[in-house]
Amino acid sequence: MTARDWRAGELRFLLVALIVAVAALSSVGFFIDRMRAGLARDANQLLGADLLVNADQQVAPAWRAEAQRRGLLLADTVTFPSMAQGGEGEDSQAQLASIKAVSKGYPLRGELKITTNPDDASSAIGQRTREVPAPGTVWVDANLLPALGVKVGDALQLGDSRLTIAQLLAAEPDRGASFANFAPRVMLNLSDLPATGLVDNFARVTYRMQVAAPSKNDLARVRDYETWVRARIKADNVKGVRVESLENGRPEMQATLDRADRFLSLVGLLSAMLAAVAVAMAARRFMQRHLDACAMLRCLGMTQNQVGAMYLIEFALVGLAGSLVGVAVGFAAHFVLLELIGTLLPADLPPVSFLPALQGIATGMLLLVGFALPPVLQLRNVPHNRVIRREQAAPQPMAL
Repeated sequence: MTARDWRAGELRFLLVALIVAVAALSSVGFFIDRMRAGLARDANQLLGADLLVNADQQVAPAWRAEAQRRGLLLADTVTFPSMAQGGEGEDSQAQLASIKAVSKGYPLRGELKITTNPDDASSAIGQRTREVPAPGTVWVDANLLPALGVKVGDALQLGDSRLTIAQLLAAEPDRGASFANFAPRVMLNLSDLPATGLVDNFARVTYRMQVAAPSKNDLARVRDYETWVRARIKADNVKGVRVESLENGRPEMQATLDRADRFLSLVGLLSAMLAAVAVAMAARRFMQRHLDACAMLRCLGMTQNQVGAMYLIEFALVGLAGSLVGVAVGFAAHFVLLELIGTLLPADLPPVSFLPALQGIATGMLLLVGFALPPVLQLRNVPHNRVIRREQAAPQPMAL
């Protein structure tokens, strides 16, 4: 029956409609999946870690020891505003800067971009690196150079220390939007900080301990450690400490993820509605063209259940084939979507997962069951006498 209907073109319209429906849904699904993974990945990079412990004093050694005991990665930053001075003698100039001392391993998530060309730094173009400034050197924002009248290779005075400008900062993953960070950045090695004499009891200093899992499979360790830290803060009534994560620490990033999720989900919903209409129209056309054949089968002795089972198996095979082909077409189509808006997206989006493919197959079968089978299964109710009375009305489709 299926082969005959296919040769006669009876199933082609339905199959094409189902392929188009699943392709539309799965292409959006693949696109959404990669976008969500990319947004989540970049959000973690904006934190610079999986978890941040912010404090107005050095983080308690016991907290650090507990994180190390759990096998977590750690990095430290110390941020504060201060004056940076360039030049010597009467030609020296000073500028308020955002000083940031970083330890080895910073950042735990994301990468720094550095360059020696001021034009590249202004355009966020630079060499990716996981290194930090070497002892005795600093990396600075490009807009600090003209303000101080210095260039790469010159010396910069920070407190009691004189450090060499080795690189320009083109990008910094966890820059944030605090008031202090609007000033030009000066980044130095954490080991050089004590010699500057800038950190004392009266300095407005922010200490950050970055925490990250050694692999994506170990994120549960980070969540457990976050629970432990929050419990210690509450039990010891610790003041001036704030724990930040992607979910609760950076509301602007979470809001971005939520808005993107709602928008992309709306696109998927509209695609599903159009797909349902296409499948329903194809199924209705199939039913109307099989009324006479069904009446003949009933006259030849087939029962209602046999007729229904025959079309159920036929549509299940068509649905599975259409869903698989639709997923393949959708996978190819999502690259077209990426190409159309490629200038607005990162060039290195994560690869797709299997979830959109499984969702596409499940959605295709669900569309078939919900919008195609109800009218088609009514073929089993075609009366015998339609063979001799062609004006016999078609059975009314079941309500969804």
